[in-house]
Amino acid sequence: MNFQRTRGRHRGPDITPMIDVVFFLLVFFMVFFTVRTAPLGLNVELPRAVTGNPQAAARFEIAVDKSGNMYVSGSRVSNAQLQQVLAERLRVNPDMFVIVKADKEVRYEYVVNALDQVRSVGGYRLGLAVEQDR
Repeated sequence: MNFQRTRGRHRGPDITPMIDVVFFLLVFFMVFFTVRTAPLGLNVELPRAVTGNPQAAARFEIAVDKSGNMYVSGSRVSNAQLQQVLAERLRVNPDMFVIVKADKEVRYEYVVNALDQVRSVGGYRLGLAVEQDR
């Protein structure tokens, strides 16, 4: 038997580990940017009004969800925390406009509670956020 040793052609470096790394990076960035593009704010569906007006930049926003929880800058706050944060901001700018963004299905007492918290620390310029009808 005549066995001949066949010479295989050298096909270059093995790129399997590089493909694994590239695939890992692709998955990492897909997951990272999917998480980063999620909305960071509270999903509040505002009621509509024809007479809504845009407000000035010097404002403080309080969001109230359907269950009555209050949020400032996307963080849930208690009544005491809201009063503390708002009192600090009002010390710096006493004429600051405070906007309450309440979901259109929220109970009226939750909106009144948010307004009471603002009034208790000296806020007198108040408004309710609405979506403007066209």
